[in-house]
Amino acid sequence: MRQLYIDRRDTRLDVDAGRLLIHVPDSPRAASLPLMQLECVTIGANTELSSRVLQALSKHGVRLVLLQGRAQQAITLTEPYRHGHAMRRIRQYALSLDETWLAEAARRLVGAKLHRQWRQLRRWQVARPDQRLALHRATRQVRELLESSQAAASRTTLLGIEGAAAAAYFAGFATVLAPSWGFVRRQRRPPPDPVNALLSLAYSMLHGDAVHALCGAGLDPSLGFLHRPAWSRESLACDLVELWRSPIDAWVWDLLRERQLRPEHFSRPQPGTCLLDKQGRQIFYPAWEIQARKWRKAMRRTASAWAEELLALPLQLPEGLNDEQPANTAD
Repeated sequence: MRQLYIDRRDTRLDVDAGRLLIHVPDSPRAASLPLMQLECVTIGANTELSSRVLQALSKHGVRLVLLQGRAQQAITLTEPYRHGHAMRRIRQYALSLDETWLAEAARRLVGAKLHRQWRQLRRWQVARPDQRLALHRATRQVRELLESSQAAASRTTLLGIEGAAAAAYFAGFATVLAPSWGFVRRQRRPPPDPVNALLSLAYSMLHGDAVHALCGAGLDPSLGFLHRPAWSRESLACDLVELWRSPIDAWVWDLLRERQLRPEHFSRPQPGTCLLDKQGRQIFYPAWEIQARKWRKAMRRTASAWAEELLALPLQLPEGLNDEQPANTAD
């Protein structure tokens, strides 16, 4: 087992002899898993754990992801830097002050994202010929905005183009969904319908994987180029997730189209808020894990490519800050 999901309220975690102990309410015995076999623990319900558990997870390189709140929209995770190549981060920090480089990197990212949206709309045109007209309109709009993005002179302009493309894209997405799902547009907080609830949860889950991929490549996940630095936000992880949003949308569409998830798997704790219920989460998490494996692998490749690009760029650094080799720290 590489990924562990905790979704039972009042679960308690402990460690003993290199194993993670999972105490579930009303269960006489704790479940036990070797820490060496874990890669990530994701907690989506009220769970008790101590500093000893945190130390053990850190020691064994197991990342901890916390899904905050009932809506499970925001992610907090603990992930120490374990990559020894500090020069990658030094170059990343230096380039974050280069407006010309930032604008070019943001153009490339928005262009890649819009191209994926355009491609997904084309696939839906084939799958849903009864919605050809609406999908053709959305496809044309996204294509035109993609072309405009390549000439955008500033990040502000790019963000406006990205927002317009998202509106056109989700208008097309809405046409391939059954009207009974109630999806009209993308809305995050709170999600008003089952589709938005699934998108928010899936995007958040992948955000944690993006942070992990970037740390593994020696990059600082808080320092983005499209999403600029903001308090308590992993902006570069937000940038990386942008490339996988349309594949997630297509996967959510498949879940609903194949009726793996149905309306009875969602609850409405208050007006205007829709959440995946416990039975729905029991279906969602295993399906997510199967699908997310290939996305994690692709994210790691992209993060590594970004890091290698930083090393290849010509950059004037202070004397002594040369690309370092692994040091021998033994006495």
